[in-house]
Amino acid sequence: MPKKVVLAIDRDNDLGRKAKIEGVIIGRSNNLNAAIKLAEADPEDSDINTIFAAIKIYDELIKRGEDAEIATITGDEKVGISSDTKIAEQLDFIKRKIKPSSVVVVSDGSEDEFVLPIISSRFKIDSVRRIVVKQSKTIEGTYYLMRKMLSDPKIAKTFFVPIGIILIIYSIFVFANYPQYAVGTIILLVGIYLILRAYDLDTGIETFFYNTKTALLEGRISFVTYIIAAILLIIGLIEGFYTFWRFSNQPVSPGVITLATSFIYGAIWYYTASGIFIAAGKLLDAIIEHKSFMKYISISFLLISAGLALWGGSLYILSNYEPFQMEEGDAIRYFALSIFGSVFIAIVGILPMRREGSKAVAQELRD
Repeated sequence: MPKKVVLAIDRDNDLGRKAKIEGVIIGRSNNLNAAIKLAEADPEDSDINTIFAAIKIYDELIKRGEDAEIATITGDEKVGISSDTKIAEQLDFIKRKIKPSSVVVVSDGSEDEFVLPIISSRFKIDSVRRIVVKQSKTIEGTYYLMRKMLSDPKIAKTFFVPIGIILIIYSIFVFANYPQYAVGTIILLVGIYLILRAYDLDTGIETFFYNTKTALLEGRISFVTYIIAAILLIIGLIEGFYTFWRFSNQPVSPGVITLATSFIYGAIWYYTASGIFIAAGKLLDAIIEHKSFMKYISISFLLISAGLALWGGSLYILSNYEPFQMEEGDAIRYFALSIFGSVFIAIVGILPMRREGSKAVAQELRD
């Protein structure tokens, strides 16, 4: 009879973080021990119920005379590409080792079920079982549940950070006697935040702070350049909004696209300089640690290239408005020069990286 695997999912790797158990976990006894260790580390973790539910389903299949196995796969604390890549690797391991004909998926919520397409690309899914833990219906129970949810670092970051930013921005505009601009600015930033969350770009911000902390603890030069980069980002944000504000107060409204372009024009060189400082810090760290550093030189050139192209494009769009108003011929000339300059700088920046890559390939062939 074909083998069926009962598959428990721990996408955010609570087993690894709390119980110090890495996936993939195969076998009834191994899964039982993992659930017990997780319960000892955090009795309120919902993944405990997921594993026990998977064990129960496994026992039922065995009693019915089916050839079954049980396995728990774990992802990563950084839910997304990182966690799903690890899950995919563990699924491939299960496919090689057990060779199941189908799986029964057990999860504790919709977040875990995001990996269903990854599972279905490798196995036939016979059933999906979602485990919902019964909670007290009293007011005290609801209050306790909300309190536990908000104490979760992932939920707290998602919930408290936007509210905190909104309150700070509103207070700044009130203290500056410009409360009329507070609502529009808040809506803009909330929109940016939602876009960052939708495309998982907020992980880049977390990575920036993590790298800054690591650079400080390890005594790297990049710590200073990260701080400078952060300052430049803030200045760029302020300058961008200042240019945006100047254009929005013109007698004739310039339109949404022009207003967005004015922000880019005011902020672009600060953002470019910020990226260059980050690359410079990594370059200096690489030189000190005797590692390859040519790619950071290429990154710096590419940042300058992108900045020049965006600057030229935004200047061309704004050339019909004060204080950037100019003849159409001059505007086209500035735009063309910025594009040609951007392409030239990009080519110059790519060459060192290509040369280093060619040397590495040649070295591998010699070895």
